[in-house]
Amino acid sequence: MRGASKMIELMLQAAGGAIASFPSNESYNAMQSGVVDAIWTSSASLMSFRMNEVAKFITTAQDHSFWYMFEPLLMSKATYDKLTPDQQKIVMDVGHSLEKFSLEACKADDNKVADLYAKSGDKVSTMTAQQFDMWKDIARKSAYKYFADHVKDGAKLIQMTEAVPD
Repeated sequence: MRGASKMIELMLQAAGGAIASFPSNESYNAMQSGVVDAIWTSSASLMSFRMNEVAKFITTAQDHSFWYMFEPLLMSKATYDKLTPDQQKIVMDVGHSLEKFSLEACKADDNKVADLYAKSGDKVSTMTAQQFDMWKDIARKSAYKYFADHVKDGAKLIQMTEAVPD
């Protein structure tokens, strides 16, 4: 299996998966050649890499997902600090203005990828609440633990995210 990040890989390993690490743009060839039998990536990547040609099953992020492809506006802190206060405000305002669009675009991609797989004759599934809870439990025992132990203020950040309602 290929995970989308170190934390996803830790979860997959905790659930019994064997991990193969390679760049996401090699996913098609890895699935086609049998190097892996599962890929964890964004809906947009599944479509752009034409994964429906080599994968016959998909679990979409439509109903439940704990992984979200966050696509922020990024700038190095050193560069940001060199901007005038007015320029910094513009950067922050643009970033805030993109949040709603980004979330809506990601949800649209989730629907598009489900339609694409269905049209290809593939089995399209969504995660149930029970399955979601199972993955959250696996995450707490693996990725969350690693994050808390290896990231500065990791435990505090996890507590903050756990306080956000589903």
